[in-house]
Amino acid sequence: MEIRQGTSDEMMSLWYKQFTSEFVKKNIESGKAEFWTIEENGRLIGELYIFTDLEDKHFAEGKKTAYLCAFRVIEEMRGKGYGTKLMLRVFDRLKDLDFEYATIGVELGEGANIRLYERLGFDTKVKISVVDPCDVDCNFKPVMCDEFLLLRKAL
Repeated sequence: MEIRQGTSDEMMSLWYKQFTSEFVKKNIESGKAEFWTIEENGRLIGELYIFTDLEDKHFAEGKKTAYLCAFRVIEEMRGKGYGTKLMLRVFDRLKDLDFEYATIGVELGEGANIRLYERLGFDTKVKISVVDPCDVDCNFKPVMCDEFLLLRKAL
């Protein structure tokens, strides 16, 4: 198993959603985001993104709070601790960068994810949002989405 920081080109090769992928790439290249991967036997099995500064400061304000998004582990590898290992490594990275808090969004109906995030220490409910700051339109402005809960944890 290897956990490492990926490049913007690797991120673009994984998935492409017009404008959103470009927004993520732009943020990675400007130093306002990082792409983290977990691999098993050379195969990508999970990903997680750190955003350190976003327009909505509840998510990430550049100094104390960073936003984690697009946390994914492929289905057949779930429940084996890989996601927790990736998340813990990213928490260490945020501490190295002197962040004090991490936020993460979760849809209200995703009980398993809510329990996972609570177990990982996301114990403060910041707000309910209908705008994902990392899913953007052609002007790089956040778009509306289904209602989700923004959670925060102290690092």
